[in-house]
Amino acid sequence: MARRFLLYLFGVGLGIIVSFFFFGDRDLDFSYFPNARTLKHLRGQEFKVSEKAICQLDCMGVSQSYFESLFYESDLDVDFGASIVKGVCKTYHVEIEDEKFAKFNIEDCDSASTLSYIYTENCDCL
Repeated sequence: MARRFLLYLFGVGLGIIVSFFFFGDRDLDFSYFPNARTLKHLRGQEFKVSEKAICQLDCMGVSQSYFESLFYESDLDVDFGASIVKGVCKTYHVEIEDEKFAKFNIEDCDSASTLSYIYTENCDCL
C-alpha cells in the first residue's frame, strides 16, 4: 500500500514538473464576468483620446499618460445600463472611484478604444 502511494506521488510530481516545463509562467487571467471581459477587451486594443476628451483632461489638469495608466491599472466598473452596446461601434459608460472624475465614456470602434467623453462639472469643451 505504501509503495502504491509513493508511486502515485512520484507520478503527480513528475506531471507537475512536465506541466511547468510546457506551460511555463503564463499569465493566467480568468475573466468570466461581463465587466471583466469587457475591460479585458477594451484594454487589449490600441488606446486613443478624442479632441473633446483632451480638452476635458487639460481643463481638469490631468495628463493623458496618467489617465491611460488609470485605465489599464485601476479597478473600473462598466455600467451596462448606461452603455450603448448595439451596432458596430459600442460606447461603454465606465465608472471609477477616488478620482477627480467619476465617469467617462469609451468607444469601441475599429479595434481601438477611444476615450470620447469625461463627465466633468466645470469644463466647457465642445
